[in-house]
Amino acid sequence: MSSFKLKMIAITTMLIDHIGSIIFPEYIILRVIGRLAFPLFAFLITEGYRHTSNINRYLVRLSIFALISQYPFWLAFGFNMRLNIFFTLTFGLLAIYLSEKYDNILPVIILALLADLISTDYGAFGILLIYFIHIFRNDFIKMVGTSSLLYVGFYLVGGLMAGFNAIYYYIQFFALLSFLFIKLYDGSQGPKLKYFFYLFYPVHLLILGLLFS
Repeated sequence: MSSFKLKMIAITTMLIDHIGSIIFPEYIILRVIGRLAFPLFAFLITEGYRHTSNINRYLVRLSIFALISQYPFWLAFGFNMRLNIFFTLTFGLLAIYLSEKYDNILPVIILALLADLISTDYGAFGILLIYFIHIFRNDFIKMVGTSSLLYVGFYLVGGLMAGFNAIYYYIQFFALLSFLFIKLYDGSQGPKLKYFFYLFYPVHLLILGLLFS
């Protein structure tokens, strides 16, 4: 399975999730399907890091789309202080870059805490998931194992404390099914539609926000 196919699965499941959140919140199955998206995006960021020829340009590109996507994100989900997933992906990419540059996990911890402090989508969990997927990219069992422990630590505990809304924590565990697709990844790239995938995020949120929010 190529990275192009992984990206298509990621944006499709993300779209289903957002339709479920914005238009059909009563159909929780749509949110369940949507759980597959983020681990795929996290994995693809680690692959992008491994293959980029210019990490600074990559970080700038993600940052620009984070800024571009913020208004559509607010429009679709409400004008609160939460920041969109591009901020999380940018922080995650920066975390793995700095951790390798300085051979130290401290940048990962600092950026994870910062992601929680400024409320990026998925917060500290998102940064840590990207990091562990990266460092265990050559050991699938350890990748799945550490990712599973993260889900238990963040979402099982969170669910136990959430009361009525616990179901939205527990459905996060369906995200682990995304590793079945990652296992099928063969390292190939497939068709190059880089900016399509970048633009899909703010454009689909803008459409959903204008029509249904």
